[in-house]
Amino acid sequence: MENMEQRTMNLEIRSADIESRKLVGYAATFKEEYTKLTDRWGDVFYERVRPGAFKKSLSERDVFMLINHDWNKVVGRTGSNLLLEEDENGLCFELDIPNTTDGNDLLENVRNGLIQGCSFGFNIKNQTTRWDDNWTFYRDIDEVELFEVTATPIPAYADTEISARSQLSIRDIKPVVEPTEEKEEIKNNHERSAMLMSAFFNAFIQK
Repeated sequence: MENMEQRTMNLEIRSADIESRKLVGYAATFKEEYTKLTDRWGDVFYERVRPGAFKKSLSERDVFMLINHDWNKVVGRTGSNLLLEEDENGLCFELDIPNTTDGNDLLENVRNGLIQGCSFGFNIKNQTTRWDDNWTFYRDIDEVELFEVTATPIPAYADTEISARSQLSIRDIKPVVEPTEEKEEIKNNHERSAMLMSAFFNAFIQK
């Protein structure tokens, strides 16, 4: 989990039942449009999570639900009190909130509107990338290794301002492209050199 990435977005709570102590909603949603993100240097890139990205990981490993990415505040685990499934809308969850200090705090904070964000921690297994004509980077995440989902007090962001703590560095992967004028100058220099060499040999042969 050393290079684990995290995404924070609106926590879509479908219901928070005080009596049954259930929390139901989406930790991630699928969208056709790309989301504007920033890498660790502040450079902008665009990303979207594709349907099917979570399915394999959910079948292979347990995933935990935390509070604010704190592994000392585990409130759920798949196979126990946390149900995580991918449907056509995204990654949905149903949490039976434990009767613990952290669980009770979570339920109360959601009910009072203090918890308004949800984040998920993952590694990318498969992706599709491209650069547009303006050298803007686009990434489609096709498959992830999912470790945790987190309830966080970070305020809800607009879709175009979703926060990213990404290990991605656009500067490290951006291709180095010579400007067209510079390339033309290099080509012309090579052609002039070839003409001079040809003239030299022709003069030498004629002698």
